[in-house]
Amino acid sequence: MPPFAETPVPPMLTLRQIAGWSTAVANGEDQSPIRASVPALQRGLVWQPQQVEMLWDSILRGFPIGAFVVCQKVDEQERGKDDRVTHHLLDGQQRCNAITLGFKDVFENPKLASGEHSASSILWLDLNPKLDSNSTRNFLTRITTLAHPWGYRGNDDAGCISTSAIRDSLWKIGLKDLSSADYERPKPVQLWPHVAIAPIPLAWLLNIQAEDQVTFWEAVDRRLVTEASYPWTAKAREFLSDHSDEAQSQRDYIFQGIQRAAVIRIIALEAPAEILEASKQEISLGQERENISNIEHLFQRLNRQGTRLDGEELAYSMIKAYWPEIADDIDTVAEGLMPQARLVSLAVRAALVTAEQERLPRVIGVSALRKMVKADTEKRDLIHHYITKRLEAACELVGKWLRYHPEDKREGLLPVHVTSIAHGAPDLYLLLLTFAERTQSGEVTNDGWDRLLPGLVTAVHWFAKDKAKVVNRIFVACRNEISVANLREGLADAIEPEKLSPIHTPEKVQAFIRFPDKDLNKWNWWHLIEGDGSPDELAQRQAQWWDFLGFRGNRELLLYVQREFLNDRFHNYDPARRDLWEAHNRPWDFDHILAYKYFYNRRGDNTFMRVCAQLGNTIGNLRAWPFEDNRSDQYDTATQKIIDDRLLSASFVLQEELPAFSLADEVRSKEPAAREFIGSCRSRLIRIYESWYEDSHIAELLAPQDKQ
Repeated sequence: MPPFAETPVPPMLTLRQIAGWSTAVANGEDQSPIRASVPALQRGLVWQPQQVEMLWDSILRGFPIGAFVVCQKVDEQERGKDDRVTHHLLDGQQRCNAITLGFKDVFENPKLASGEHSASSILWLDLNPKLDSNSTRNFLTRITTLAHPWGYRGNDDAGCISTSAIRDSLWKIGLKDLSSADYERPKPVQLWPHVAIAPIPLAWLLNIQAEDQVTFWEAVDRRLVTEASYPWTAKAREFLSDHSDEAQSQRDYIFQGIQRAAVIRIIALEAPAEILEASKQEISLGQERENISNIEHLFQRLNRQGTRLDGEELAYSMIKAYWPEIADDIDTVAEGLMPQARLVSLAVRAALVTAEQERLPRVIGVSALRKMVKADTEKRDLIHHYITKRLEAACELVGKWLRYHPEDKREGLLPVHVTSIAHGAPDLYLLLLTFAERTQSGEVTNDGWDRLLPGLVTAVHWFAKDKAKVVNRIFVACRNEISVANLREGLADAIEPEKLSPIHTPEKVQAFIRFPDKDLNKWNWWHLIEGDGSPDELAQRQAQWWDFLGFRGNRELLLYVQREFLNDRFHNYDPARRDLWEAHNRPWDFDHILAYKYFYNRRGDNTFMRVCAQLGNTIGNLRAWPFEDNRSDQYDTATQKIIDDRLLSASFVLQEELPAFSLADEVRSKEPAAREFIGSCRSRLIRIYESWYEDSHIAELLAPQDKQ
């Protein structure tokens, strides 16, 4: 081959041709000269809603949106078997996904319009928008998602709409009792964007083939009539029947935007074949692996210009470059568990664990991993075998040990807890993978230690100061045998100031958390540590209690005691999806039982405001509650919003606690009311801790001196 082969003329692609790369979009006769798919080494969707909406605003206004970078299909990087694929998309995946979403008519496909397979996102266009005065938009494109089927605000940031607006959206489809046990968050196809006057699926407009405006709007109207069962179609038809000059001008503008989208062309720049050949380093070292490294390097450099990849994502992309066949298996195992990149990072480390080690393997960097995969045959084979043959069964066993089940695993954890451990305490999840591997290999006996794992992992996750050190103590203690005694030994060895806080009994907690008889308004949590005694006694109290008292703000602990309600109400929530980690994307929120406004208001007499805030902002005054229902009752007291036994149980509140959580403004100004409120917060806080302590059987893993 000459040094520089003749560069092919880059194809000019229509948006419809690009969207047609997806099997979910039909492109009719507008066949693309190339058909690109995402190579195995690519990452998943990472764009935010406002990026999708603003891209389509740019498209409809005729703004350039950049080129794509493709390469000839590399067979080793193909996911699935599609003989029509000619190229791989190296740069432009997120724009491609956003373009495809615009052409995807979910209402045309029954599978996408109903049931569990209904579309996770829909892109709309407001035909008659009232644009935000601070927005740079000309076209109000609207996206609705599983987390926000009511859509987002109309500003450039596409922020969350208010809770009252969410309730208004739900009421329009007859969902008024949001606290009902039967309530489920609607799918995107069941709602429409709240911030839109006359919304219509953008795909309905893009998919109409019409040369003149009259024919175009007649086709739109026919589709609206066909789909008249959807409530939002009425507003769209009302706009089409408006013959005012303003409405006609708006229809002209929209038609022009759709025409621009039809004629816009995207250049697909093709990476020359020679740059995909083995690098000089590989050739000199005799390490050619079917042109893989240059593809990996090109992908990494292109993607540094867009949304940044973290180290684990880069490592996962590198592994997929060498072993694309693992991608589908990883997707399957990771679903509902953790992000794929974290799963592979843990799998690589688990594959390298040996019985002789004094500690678990550390996280392996991208460079070291690349060197291992390319040059270390023994370790490469260990990693590949573990990922393809052992990982799925190991994760299933860990899930069996940890996951809550209402009938036979009531002490278990919610999926969000397990994902939190994998995300925030990866060494802890790695330890469980090693236990699973040893169990599957038949080298361990079981004296009931697996029943205690929910308590073990939550104790370490919630109370360890250095989780990695604590995990390694347990790993070493169980190196020869996994048993209750050895787990207990590992924990006992770790309970010291620099590793793990003592796990106190509920009785000790009850005795320690006390309020003074006088000067109540001056009390704070540190007063429990100061107390009386010598400096040495103060230091001992601080070491024994201060870090432990952090449990008062541990919302995962609150989720644990509400696990029955949350498991029943939000069984479809997938905590492994990064886009659902943000608080506004979760299906639940954290509700102050006595509303925040009552104990934090500087108006009038607020003598006891600070002490009430000390307790009112702990989990003793919080409950996990459906996102749509929370904040709708910000002025309601507990007796007004927790009105029956079902809500009491779901909220983990006792009937006798309701009066104290309903004292409203009195708690700031009257000492008896303040004492009653903080007393109920204290008792519920301790009850939450006691529920975890008892249900998780953590006492069975504590040495006698640690549970006095």
